Amino acid sequence: MKKTRTIFLLCIVGVAAALLLSGCASKPPVIPDNLSVTEIFQRAQDAEDRNDYSLAITYYSLTAKSYPGDINHITWASYEIAFLYHKMGKNDTALSLTNDLLSRYAADQGDTLPAAPRVLAEKLKTRLEALIPKKP
Repeated sequence: MKKTRTIFLLCIVGVAAALLLSGCASKPPVIPDNLSVTEIFQRAQDAEDRNDYSLAITYYSLTAKSYPGDINHITWASYEIAFLYHKMGKNDTALSLTNDLLSRYAADQGDTLPAAPRVLAEKLKTRLEALIPKKP
């Protein structure tokens, strides 16, 4: 009788623990519509501070979709996305995105883009090229 009671109590504890842990499962964040560009950048930076780089990339990606005419913020968001991929260890992707960003500066409208992301992107490119093994 004592053994049955112990097994029963262990089952109840196991079920309770399973229910408790299932309630802690994280759900994907709901990103509200109509965020201002400032709110998008703030939420991206908050996500980055929590090391949630994928969410930060999701927020920065909203910039071009929500504010297609805001070339200043789009340029900064492009740099931030490339840098986040580097922080995630995805250096090939980071280098590709960095090269894409730098090619915008070489295009006809390069002089209308903010200067700081270019300087940072050039430094990031140098770092990435040193990290990525050369292909024969």
